[in-house]
Amino acid sequence: MVDLTIELENRPGVLARMGAALGRAGVSIEGGGAWLAGEAGLAHFLFEDGAAARRVLEEVGIRVLGEREVLVQRLNQEEPGQLGKLCQRMADAGVNIETLYSDHNHQLVLVVDEIAKGKVVSEEWTLEQKKREKSAKQHNYNVDIVWTGSDGKGTESYTSYRRDFSLAGSGKPTVLGSSAPAFRGDPSRYNPEELLVASLSACQMLWYLHLCSVHRITIIDYRDNASGTLQENQDGSGVFTEVTLRPRIKISPSSDRNKAIRLHHEAHRFCFIANSVNFPVRIEPEIAS
Repeated sequence: MVDLTIELENRPGVLARMGAALGRAGVSIEGGGAWLAGEAGLAHFLFEDGAAARRVLEEVGIRVLGEREVLVQRLNQEEPGQLGKLCQRMADAGVNIETLYSDHNHQLVLVVDEIAKGKVVSEEWTLEQKKREKSAKQHNYNVDIVWTGSDGKGTESYTSYRRDFSLAGSGKPTVLGSSAPAFRGDPSRYNPEELLVASLSACQMLWYLHLCSVHRITIIDYRDNASGTLQENQDGSGVFTEVTLRPRIKISPSSDRNKAIRLHHEAHRFCFIANSVNFPVRIEPEIAS
């Protein structure tokens, strides 16, 4: 990855012209930012092919001031203070961080004055992070899925089989499932989409109850009317675009209502399931006492 330092005129449309030129050439910006520096605009953008990006920009009259190799690092977002610790490591090694931003994969990008020294610090940091990940607790979960809709003909045709299945875990009741009714499923059974929404709702609730108990907020009643939106594409594929949780909560009169509301955001930050999906999970709580 290469960082380009780019000088931009301070007038409307310059960034649009730059983006259009790169787009026509098929050159993607991987991260960066732009801001005013005095009377001129200054940008730092990240490219896989710095030479190609530089050529495109200079062809349309945009001046490239510098081209630098970068350090790319991923921080543990669950641990506060990671950025400060990494920057201190760089400082202790005599490395000055000249530019810092994030790329589209949520990785930290650093432009430094001593790239060789910076690489040593970055590699040591990565090695330590991997060791910590290996020593972290891991939990495994197993379920058995059995398709029960063959009816003797199997998948001879699109209409020859039922979408029904059973879901079971060791020593637990069986859950009857199917596809959603829109996809020829049994409406009396739970479908995978509903189970996903339910997982997000339950995870949020369990974390919230835990945090409330720690912070001395007494929950008397908790109910959630959760919903999810699935977008089906023309080729038959699909993707969830969002899930909204609507917890309706009753707390004791002595509990701090403002703190009870704030703890919803904290619970969302901890939720294992919400941290594992790539679509927004919105929380719309209502609290009464």
